[in-house]
Amino acid sequence: MSIAVFYAPNAKDFSYLSEEESFHAIRVLRLKVGEVIHLLDGRGSKYATKISAIEGKKVSFGALELIESEPKPSYTIHLYVAPTKQMERMEWMVEKCGEFGIHGIHFFASKNSERKEIKLHRLEKTAISALKQSKNLYLPEITGLHTFKEISAKKGEEKLFAFISNPPVAVLSKTALKGKEYHVLVGPEGDFTSDESATLKNNHWKPFSLGKSILRTETAGIAVCHGLHILNID
Repeated sequence: MSIAVFYAPNAKDFSYLSEEESFHAIRVLRLKVGEVIHLLDGRGSKYATKISAIEGKKVSFGALELIESEPKPSYTIHLYVAPTKQMERMEWMVEKCGEFGIHGIHFFASKNSERKEIKLHRLEKTAISALKQSKNLYLPEITGLHTFKEISAKKGEEKLFAFISNPPVAVLSKTALKGKEYHVLVGPEGDFTSDESATLKNNHWKPFSLGKSILRTETAGIAVCHGLHILNID
């Protein structure tokens, strides 16, 4: 039988699960006092512990044993996306990028954006679920909704943006350098305007292609995440 995994970002400071994680432990998994559980802090560490008490809606745990630790990777991926009208598609993207392993997912509004507000809490819950399912040790940072101006002026080591053109520019694998801190922009389904593309180029963002097919926003985000991981496989 597999050991239940919970997200506990403050496990070293507080010896109890959050209300949401406690509910899952008690009501869904029906765990009992004395059972072994694993905790993820979302910052590279995994612990083993035992449930020490169940009091109402709160699950407490005992001493922590560090069973896995992962140093920060040699590269990081921060994805910036103009959200679609259907948030379910953004949740799916967050889930899949989380399974692959990503360090930040950030949302911004551009001229052709379909959505001007997002519910970060739902996306954060999706990211936590993906963290536990995939057994990754780092929870991605999720932020938004930023303005295009804020994002376009961002400083970074390797800045790239998905660009649809005819003829197409070079593909991601031939544009991105290996082992970098990546900041990658994926525009709305109406694409960036010509003025926005010009602004990005003037601010040292490098355009890249994801191939001849026109991808949905969420598909492009996942393709970027996976492509950069593949690029950095030794």
